[in-house]
Amino acid sequence: MTRYVTLLSALCLSLLMAPLATAQSTDDGAAPAAEDATAEASTSVTQDDDEPSLDVNITGSLRFNALFRSYGGETADKVLGDGGFTFDTFRIGADGSYGGLIFDSELAVYPESFGGVFLQKGWVGYQFNESRQFQVGVSQVPFGIQPYASSSWFFNSTYYVGLEDDYDAGVKAMFTPGNWDIQGAYYMNAEQTDFFAGSNFGRYSYDVVPVTSFPAFGDDGDANDVEGVGGYTVVPGGNENRSPISEAHQFNVKAAYTFDHGDLGSTKIGASGQRGQLLNEATGATDWHAAYALHLQGRYDGFEAKLQFAQQELNPPLADGERQAFAEQSDVDYAADDFVVMGAYNFPQRVAAEHTVYSSSLSYRFPVDVGPISQIKPYYDFSLATNKNVDSWNDNATHDIGFLTTAGPLFVYTDLNISKGHPFNHPGANFASVMAENNDNEWRTAFNVNIGLYF
Repeated sequence: MTRYVTLLSALCLSLLMAPLATAQSTDDGAAPAAEDATAEASTSVTQDDDEPSLDVNITGSLRFNALFRSYGGETADKVLGDGGFTFDTFRIGADGSYGGLIFDSELAVYPESFGGVFLQKGWVGYQFNESRQFQVGVSQVPFGIQPYASSSWFFNSTYYVGLEDDYDAGVKAMFTPGNWDIQGAYYMNAEQTDFFAGSNFGRYSYDVVPVTSFPAFGDDGDANDVEGVGGYTVVPGGNENRSPISEAHQFNVKAAYTFDHGDLGSTKIGASGQRGQLLNEATGATDWHAAYALHLQGRYDGFEAKLQFAQQELNPPLADGERQAFAEQSDVDYAADDFVVMGAYNFPQRVAAEHTVYSSSLSYRFPVDVGPISQIKPYYDFSLATNKNVDSWNDNATHDIGFLTTAGPLFVYTDLNISKGHPFNHPGANFASVMAENNDNEWRTAFNVNIGLYF
């Protein structure tokens, strides 16, 4: 089966790489200003006149968070309690070219409790002309609004179900003839942070990741009284006590068209599709997962609107013994294949096997001239994860009101997050269930300031 999948992927990418009329490439949508305006240190190594030159840009960032949460008397806030100031991340990267050869990579350093050191992206490719590019390695999955469907530091729910700013390992082709943005990709697997990564949750983007056991549950069907990371614990026994599901052989296609409104701005409308396998690493059995999205991104002078509708279905290929083991160790009204386990930042969480996500972001860029401050961008993000496959499971709703302040290489995100079921604004003991059951279904408030120096 793997041989045929690989052959099909090569054929699809060969068709995508067929000659197209050379055209001026179009803008694929601006990232948040912290990414747009990153200052780059350039190094150029000059060869002989007949040889291309090596151009390298060194980039990076250093970020800190000041986080305050209003959880009342709950004791699940763990280390930071109701607030604190802490190191967020340090990143170092390099991108560049050697003739038509191009590359881009970035290493992320997080606190050990959030995954430690791991590769966020790393690929090499070839730039055929202004409108055709090919990448091999760990690249951003072509799905939905890119690079981000949201504007805030917290991200929308699309990110936490693996459909926003996702990175996987494989090959990708990108084409921008005229006003079109067409991308196709084949990913052999997720971005393994270790060789034979197994239960490694230390990664940037959310993927279906195997765990040493199914989620363990307390009397209320949640993970409140369970020891272990994120409510997961090792259960004695053989493979029947594991959830050995991972991603494999994923295909992505994205097509979008930009309508140019002259001085008024532009509107980019597109659709994305994704289909791949879920692999049971214990039995070798496979089943499919799929997602699609419709999206719109409008830019009108300083105003930007991002709207996206996405649906996803995941079918874990569990053995009868694995389903039985789950039923015996939990007292809940749903089955083991009603959810998958996704992981990132060193934590696993359950995600509903079927769900719909509505995502929106409105922002406006104000140029200012106050000391070193050059721009302020207020924004409002809203997302809703709903229509889950188990009727008793609650929705995830997030309102994020904030603004980005730009001062040279300094970018400061200030966010007020009001949400129920947002993974970064949720008591730690309930984290494992947040994108599935979301049992407590309580509105919570968090205030966060992210201070980042980008170079």
